[in-house]
Amino acid sequence: MVDRTLAVLSTLRDLVETAKSVPMSASCMVNRAEALALIEKAQSALSEDVKEAERVTATSLETLERAQQEAAQIIRAAEEKASFLAGTTAVMESAKAKAAELERRSIAEVEALRKEADAYVDNRIASFEAQLTKTMTQVRTMRSRLASRSMLDDTETTALPKLTS
Repeated sequence: MVDRTLAVLSTLRDLVETAKSVPMSASCMVNRAEALALIEKAQSALSEDVKEAERVTATSLETLERAQQEAAQIIRAAEEKASFLAGTTAVMESAKAKAAELERRSIAEVEALRKEADAYVDNRIASFEAQLTKTMTQVRTMRSRLASRSMLDDTETTALPKLTS
């Protein structure tokens, strides 16, 4: 890019350095047409180099702007994800705590229901046992009366077993 301009300026410098000196002065004799042609080439090359630099700068600015937009989008996405993850963690912890509390309450409720059912069954069995004991006592009394009235204890009968107290 800048090489064209530098090459033309280098040629112009060579032209001036190799020019014939004017006696008794610091001046030199340069071919006007050749010097003007080199200056024109330098201006043209410089103009092209400036245009190229502007194009590169514009492209660089566009690229930089796109990169900044992408960076902003990436940052927004990262912030949203971080917020989601932070919220998820809090929600997750809250859900775990609620689940643990529900489990504890359910276990306590199941245990209470089991105890209540066991107490009910025990009460019914105890009532049945009392009824059975009462019935057994009545059966023994009736057999005893029957045996004493008919004197069944003295004779061997196969129909009724012996009473045991």
